[in-house]
Amino acid sequence: MTIQLPQVKELFSLLNDGVISAPTAGYELLQSQALVWCEPTVSKVVVTARGLQVASLLPTEVEAVAALFGCIADVRTAWLRIVASRLREAGLRRDIGELCQAIDTLGLASQEVRQEMERASLEATAYSQIEQELLGSGAELPVNYPKLLRVLGQTAEVMMKEFAAKSVLLKHVDPFEPKESWSVGRVLQMPWLASPSPETKTAPHPYPQPLSPKRGEGSQNLVLSGSVDDLSETERDAEDTESKALMRWVLYRPWCMLLAQIVFTQEAWGAEQISGQLSLELSDDQLGNPYEPKRIDVVVVRTDGAEVLCGSLGELVQRVLQRLQIALVARPEEVARLDEFLAPVVRRLLERKVWRFDPRGAGGGRPGFTIDDDFSTSCYRAFGSKHFYRAGSILTAAIRVSAEQWAADRQTKSRALLPANSANERE
Repeated sequence: MTIQLPQVKELFSLLNDGVISAPTAGYELLQSQALVWCEPTVSKVVVTARGLQVASLLPTEVEAVAALFGCIADVRTAWLRIVASRLREAGLRRDIGELCQAIDTLGLASQEVRQEMERASLEATAYSQIEQELLGSGAELPVNYPKLLRVLGQTAEVMMKEFAAKSVLLKHVDPFEPKESWSVGRVLQMPWLASPSPETKTAPHPYPQPLSPKRGEGSQNLVLSGSVDDLSETERDAEDTESKALMRWVLYRPWCMLLAQIVFTQEAWGAEQISGQLSLELSDDQLGNPYEPKRIDVVVVRTDGAEVLCGSLGELVQRVLQRLQIALVARPEEVARLDEFLAPVVRRLLERKVWRFDPRGAGGGRPGFTIDDDFSTSCYRAFGSKHFYRAGSILTAAIRVSAEQWAADRQTKSRALLPANSANERE
């Protein structure tokens, strides 16, 4: 019986955009491992947080895609037999060094290889066409041996650990229902701008597909889009006032919504006056670039008056997403540069007057960022109050708790390292 497998190009696109339009029959095996989620009624496949985690274990995008293929039992068995044959050759040569290194790379997969020793083979597999497209040559060739070791080794736990696949109903993204849109299991694309201004340079994407105005078009209702572009004709409402149109743009653009919620939380937190505050300060090395900074520092003042420099805006965003159990559609090296990806988003928020740059800083402090006064007012008008303030409370709470916990953790660590007479300085 011939099994239907995903196409190589489709898997690259899936790891790039988080969602693809494709017949779901070829993805049932990956869905059984909870690596993707399929919506057969609309022929859509969405990568899961588990799938992104597996892909992130490998050093390149090619091996990341190979890792997903390596989680399909029949493909995996064929690759295990090739590795078994290579190990047998090393054993006949008494090459102890190669054997030890290979077994170390395989880790738990070495047990699987041992089970296939009797069927070890260097014959071309039944998946040579996939291998040619993905690896450039058949998996049985020596050049691909190190890749197979890494792919099989890093995916061993996924295959050996029993996983109870749940029947997931991933609801469509609704800009007016943040509690549904920002639900557990959702994935969020990295920020992107289809038509950047000449001054705006978006960070390059690691996958081999170029960004374009049609990226993910028609599929954004299953993943949180990374777009920070203006609204399309179908998204606009001709009857909107200027302030309502701006609020609509924020609601329709997840990254704008998230960063707008951060400054909204900052304002509300500060208004309490008795429970500390959150500050977004311009990093020292970005003083000459305040309108598209590649790093913004997050400072939290705790209830005891301690001022804690926690880290960057990108790090805060990651903590908030982790709390919400929402995964970023990104390679690890891309996540590490999240602050760079956020720079064009900050620029857009400043241009649209959602954020405001204060060169003096609150209370005469360092230059930083706050919510724009007019946008703040819009948050409490009927449209904004319903969809941003009240419905968006899931984000407000996640931001507040994440920042407080982050500050507490940093303060605990710094106090363990600093002498007692330094306790009142910025930690």
